[in-house]
Amino acid sequence: MWAIVPLKTFSEAKQRLAAVLSEEERRSLMLAMARDVLGALCQCRQLTGVLIASRTQEADALAQAFNTERFSESPDADLPTTLKQASEYLTRTLKARGIMVIPADVPLISPVDIDRILAGHDRVTLIPDADNLGTNCLIASPPDSIPFVFDGRSFKPHVDAAFAAGITPAVIPSRHFALDIDTADDLRALLAQAPTTQTATFLVKSGIAERLRASDNDHDAGRVR
Repeated sequence: MWAIVPLKTFSEAKQRLAAVLSEEERRSLMLAMARDVLGALCQCRQLTGVLIASRTQEADALAQAFNTERFSESPDADLPTTLKQASEYLTRTLKARGIMVIPADVPLISPVDIDRILAGHDRVTLIPDADNLGTNCLIASPPDSIPFVFDGRSFKPHVDAAFAAGITPAVIPSRHFALDIDTADDLRALLAQAPTTQTATFLVKSGIAERLRASDNDHDAGRVR
């Protein structure tokens, strides 16, 4: 069983946070979240290995720091295509019999969470986001059991694809997997739930956490007036 962590261009990451974070802050946030996710994966007993799927320069440093495999997708590949190519690489080159796709923006996950989910996995396991719209984890054995969607609203299409393939998917809600970071409220939730993560540490040291608190105070003061 191999984990695949796709990473898109860091300079373009988390555009929905552009109103509250600068481009450099968003890049640093993405790196901190990726470190949290990779750190959790690399401690899992149930995983054979971890593959970073990315063409970015930052992926080289992350792969070296965490001693993971690295795969460069074709230049024009979108996310589903990237995952398909990475999955085929793992199957062909490293004889993977299963894959676990995890985005790099779920910094709450822990090795215990991942090993528990993998221990109960059979053919297709899906973990939705907090709104049951996106897929924050997909596990498939064999890797090509269902096609990849991952368009922001992929949870139902992944469920439908599993049933179309004659597979009843295991759907496992998970609080730690459910929080993916896209908005300022997500950052606040992370700070409240996991203050010791690398992501939370970055938010505090960079001053972003204080800015978020000040914004909350200003909003509360406005309501009082």
